[in-house]
Amino acid sequence: MALFVSDREEQLMKKIIVMVAYVCCFFSFGISVFADSNSYSVTPLSPENQKEDSPGYFDLKVIPNQKQTLKVMIENTSDKEQHYKIYVNTAATNQNGIIDYSIGDLKKDTSMEFSLQDLIELKDPQVAISANSQKEVTMILSVPEKLFNGVLLGGITIEPVTKNNEKEINNVLTRTLAIQLTESEDEIQPEVKAGAVSISQENLRNNVSIELRNIKPVVLTKVTANISIRKAKEEKSIIEQKRENLSFAPNTSFKLMNEWNKPFESGEYIYSIELNDEKDNKWHFEKKFTIQEKEAKTFNETSVVDYKNDKHSFQLYTCLVLVLLFLSGILYWKRIKAENKVE
Repeated sequence: MALFVSDREEQLMKKIIVMVAYVCCFFSFGISVFADSNSYSVTPLSPENQKEDSPGYFDLKVIPNQKQTLKVMIENTSDKEQHYKIYVNTAATNQNGIIDYSIGDLKKDTSMEFSLQDLIELKDPQVAISANSQKEVTMILSVPEKLFNGVLLGGITIEPVTKNNEKEINNVLTRTLAIQLTESEDEIQPEVKAGAVSISQENLRNNVSIELRNIKPVVLTKVTANISIRKAKEEKSIIEQKRENLSFAPNTSFKLMNEWNKPFESGEYIYSIELNDEKDNKWHFEKKFTIQEKEAKTFNETSVVDYKNDKHSFQLYTCLVLVLLFLSGILYWKRIKAENKVE
């Protein structure tokens, strides 16, 4: 008894399976749009007051009330004209303990006397550069009249822009040049303070966060955080985590986020954190916090404790299995039909 399926039917089934796989990938991961504008480079043009040991970014020794023109060279190495947006942000610290130059609406910490974003004026916030050519972009730095200690830190970001159906799409591949200003070489003793502990949910994961403040104009690097959480009347920790290679921007506050990795339970807790940096500075904080029964229930109803409980993934892959079973049934039916014809 022969089994026959035509080449045409096999090709059709292959196309259907490939299409189903594509659709599943679409719903699983979404579609990322990458503008064709990644062929470019950005180079800082070092001024005379650039420190010799700081290649690749601006590290400037300045004096009060100084005005200075900063220059950046943007080279478009693609075969068509490209547009670029330029903006300046003051350095911040994000919830993962990483210095971030992309936060444009930074809420200033009360310890921040000067924000670098306020000291730089862009002549052209957006420029067009012809194919296979380069252009010099200038900006004016105005140093405060009042002497400042420590460092002012920020970043100059260049972001390519393309147009698609007359709507702008911002390409995620940006280039950022750090810019650091100093007036004095006097060493400043760093100081960190801690605020309240709070719970939240991010990407369907329950989290607990503590507010940390670097209240001095210094950059803290290679910070290690040892974190433990226990119930208020117990000695044994229910959560222990270690975070390494954290960095804190000068004069910024942020919430350091940690996954709870289990459903929230209402009650009183003690959050303990010990910090130490590469210069062996140490800080230790203990904070009491309370999880209310109502908020615990609200977060737990939408949380994903582990992969098996991910409702979205479960529904998606259930759908995928059903579709593949349906296609397999069609293929099996066609084979039986072809087999009966042969008989």
